[in-house]
Amino acid sequence: MIKGVRVSAGGWPSTMLTVWMVASLFFFPGVGLSLTDRIIAVVNKEVITWSDLEKEIQDEYKRLKAKYQGEELDRRYHQKQREVLNNLIDDRLQIQEAQAKGLSVTQDEIDAALRRTPLPPTQTEEAFGHQMLLKKLFDFEVRRNVVIEEEEIRRYYEANPTLFLTPPRYRLKQILLAGQEGFERERAKNKAETMYAAWTPNTTLEDLATRYFEQIRELGWVQENELLDHLGQAVKELKPGHISAPIETILGFHLVMVEEIQQPQPLPLETVERDIRGTLLKQRSEEAYRNWLADIKQKAFIDVRFK
Repeated sequence: MIKGVRVSAGGWPSTMLTVWMVASLFFFPGVGLSLTDRIIAVVNKEVITWSDLEKEIQDEYKRLKAKYQGEELDRRYHQKQREVLNNLIDDRLQIQEAQAKGLSVTQDEIDAALRRTPLPPTQTEEAFGHQMLLKKLFDFEVRRNVVIEEEEIRRYYEANPTLFLTPPRYRLKQILLAGQEGFERERAKNKAETMYAAWTPNTTLEDLATRYFEQIRELGWVQENELLDHLGQAVKELKPGHISAPIETILGFHLVMVEEIQQPQPLPLETVERDIRGTLLKQRSEEAYRNWLADIKQKAFIDVRFK
């Protein structure tokens, strides 16, 4: 034995063992690994462990297990593991960047935000604050540098004319055969089918209503989204002067006629300017964020040990 150096029970010199433990704490601060845990990635001086990954993916695994099994489950789970690990790496990098910039989120800020937006049942307050910090970093590093010029808005408006139209409008009238349930509803259905079979292009809705002792209801000018779902879909497929086959709704059975169609009209730029600005801002911000994240990843030390 070399004089002055004690050997541990495992055969390592105790001074070397101490140096190794201290070095581990220096390079991986704040990390205490259990004997069954292991490091799967190093992001600068921070580690991501197997238990970190398992914690993030456990709910997703339950969803996958409910749909797949065997080799397909293994393949999809492994794919999801890599996806979640990449997200964890991106997350660590951004938190490190926020700390380097001196950014933080106080408890007062969290409390104020939660007064405006209640905490979702599946999210902890800690995770909520974490997301707030990432949002603050995004605004500081990306969002504030994205500027949308008026000329860009005009060019986008002129290049996409079909995106900025009023919806078509329909002038409608109908015969409604009401029937809520049971015999009453069955009778309304049978009568609606009989009336539809009796209608011809030469028959006016008024003549049809008179023949079967029903009333016509004028609906006036409406848009598709102002009608019940089944009515809206049927109206889009009707030609002016024609009636629909019986359409069933909660009210009963409808025979609808389109009298006139007002085609979509261009919306003025002033009306849609705010929406266009929001669209361009979102597109530009997402592109700037991807470039910024790629830049900090390129400068970082990232060692992935997950196979």
